[in-house]
Amino acid sequence: MSLVRPLNEDLQKKANEELNEIPNSTSGYLRDFKTWIEQQPHLRANTDDQFLIAFLRGCKYSLEKAKVKIDAYYTLKSKFTAIFGETNVDNERFREIFRMGVYLYLPTPLYDNGPRIVIAQAGLPPADKYNIEEVLAVGHVLQDILLLEDDHAVVNGLVTIGDFNALTMAHVLQMTPTLMKRWIAYSYKTMPMRIKSNHIFRAPKVFDTLYNLAKPMLPQKQQERLFIHNNSLESLTQHIPLKYLPKEYGGENGSIPEIITEWDKKLDYYRDYFNRSKQWGTDEKLRIGKIKDYDNMFGIDGSFTKLEID
Repeated sequence: MSLVRPLNEDLQKKANEELNEIPNSTSGYLRDFKTWIEQQPHLRANTDDQFLIAFLRGCKYSLEKAKVKIDAYYTLKSKFTAIFGETNVDNERFREIFRMGVYLYLPTPLYDNGPRIVIAQAGLPPADKYNIEEVLAVGHVLQDILLLEDDHAVVNGLVTIGDFNALTMAHVLQMTPTLMKRWIAYSYKTMPMRIKSNHIFRAPKVFDTLYNLAKPMLPQKQQERLFIHNNSLESLTQHIPLKYLPKEYGGENGSIPEIITEWDKKLDYYRDYFNRSKQWGTDEKLRIGKIKDYDNMFGIDGSFTKLEID
């Protein structure tokens, strides 16, 4: 018997129709997934049912794709710990960045039972005090919490709003091509939550540098799901109705202080989980077969031509 949280009726219907989930077969898939993990000498992974089913759902129950994704997830966490593998959620600088509202997961999903909405970079901290790797690390911790508890994000995916109003050239200079490549690799190759659309809002002119760097690195399907709204709230709300934005944007979907307070409590709640996560990762010396080289996995030009994205 699998220890997986039941979905509501609508989400279960979506999981069945769009993710190839067959509830009566879930236990078998989880058993086979765990068996494979246990057979990998290089891989130490969380094998809780609720965690593993996120990878199965994110890969539409292709066990082979789920194996590749969870291996990449832990490989990048082990190789680039400062960006992807933060475990101390009580770190003072970590909490300072978090409480600025740099990542905001809104309480009500789009259309009430659709994708989870996230506003990223809204409270971007000053570049002379915090580096961009620290900022990204906060985002990846929050993503890990989503994997564990947010069925809307896992089943229906994410709608992201990049609010870059606070972006400066100092921030842009910190986001090197190498760092950008690693961040995109982690976001699209390891995370089992599908990005349904990505909206750029209130981006200053300096954002063009990041945009021109990042867009060619994105999978083609994600390039097609990228929308630029400049400073036009009217343009943004054609895709995300105003009521689903926070009060500070004129909507009804929570307020920024309320969201930060709620997620501050979540970080406290998951403190032991992240402390326990120190034991998980990969050891390339024990890997059977070719050692993974995620610095060069996409070739010199950073192309994602071999990356399958849904």
